[in-house]
Amino acid sequence: MIHRVRGLSWSLVAALPLSLAALAPRPAASFQSARGYVYTINNDGARNAVIVLERQADGALAEVPGSPFPAGGMGLAGGDIDEQGAIQLHGGHLLAVNPGSDSIAAFRRSAGGSLQPVEGSPFASGGPNPLSLSVHGDLVYVANQGPAYARPAARPNITGFRMGSNGALSPIPNSTITFPAGRGPAQVAFSPRGDTLVATSGFQDSATSQIHSYRVQEDGTLKEGPDSPFVTRKVSGTVGFSWDPTRPRIYVSNFRGSAITVFDVDPASGGIRQVGEEYGDGQAAACWTAISPNGRNLYVANFVSNSVSTFAIRPDGTLQLRGSTPRRGAAAPDTKDLALSADGRFLYAVGSSAKQITVFRLDRDGLPVELPSGRSPHALNSGQNTTGLAAD
Repeated sequence: MIHRVRGLSWSLVAALPLSLAALAPRPAASFQSARGYVYTINNDGARNAVIVLERQADGALAEVPGSPFPAGGMGLAGGDIDEQGAIQLHGGHLLAVNPGSDSIAAFRRSAGGSLQPVEGSPFASGGPNPLSLSVHGDLVYVANQGPAYARPAARPNITGFRMGSNGALSPIPNSTITFPAGRGPAQVAFSPRGDTLVATSGFQDSATSQIHSYRVQEDGTLKEGPDSPFVTRKVSGTVGFSWDPTRPRIYVSNFRGSAITVFDVDPASGGIRQVGEEYGDGQAAACWTAISPNGRNLYVANFVSNSVSTFAIRPDGTLQLRGSTPRRGAAAPDTKDLALSADGRFLYAVGSSAKQITVFRLDRDGLPVELPSGRSPHALNSGQNTTGLAAD
């Protein structure tokens, strides 16, 4: 009897009486069949690792067995850093920075959320203190920020890699673009089509905050576009930004002035052009951003006011502030990276120093509502100054 049940298709097994269906083997588990996972970096100064948390039905988090997973390098402590995109998902692989040892960890994602390092991981990042990554197809670019307090031995840069089918990284010749010392890149990100790449830089300095735009060439190297780098006008301190999923446009946070600026990026040339004026959120220190999968709402994490602002994105790309939601229990400026679940139902925010992740459900209008106490914030049990956030 058991032998015959095992030979049936699952559609037939579903029609069997419960007593027989219970004997049938369950399909193999995989990360794709779970509700989803949230990933962050514990930034441990001696043993950097990736924390993996399973997303439950209401969006709450639970750390998976085996987490945190060693990244083969070190975190970075001792000073202020601003970055977005320190951890990236790409199909069955995950990439994470080791900012204290100038390397990139590459993992395979497996059943139950577990991670296994790919052969050769970690890979040299090609510069000092990597803090942001972006991946499109087989292209990977890393932003090596080289903050002054870390006393880097080389100038900050962005550097390109090819990613093999096994997740291994190989440097692209002549892909490195250097930045002035102390003005390293905060974020690097490909457009949804992968034909352009943007980097923010300047580290909160009103005189040096810049937005760099590049055309991605066939050999994987970059060609800077017209009017790049762009220097922000009335607000500055560029940190994080998000690409619009439907058009070649970016929404850039500005630390000073706590505002968002909007730019169009020309896919043909990599040229950059500001669209309209800045959009303030009435909070303090807008730094990190996330955009809903349908492109209708932009979320902005405000570091000092410990809140998340929501902007409606109009069809012409202009923004309308819809409101700001405080994070529960934040005692000092500590709101950093944001990530949305792939289904657009939940928003997560990092409390870096407190080692917490706040969980918001998004109502039908896309406005965030924090889960009840006990479900949010979720406390992390390892590392220091939690860095980066990704979700599926």
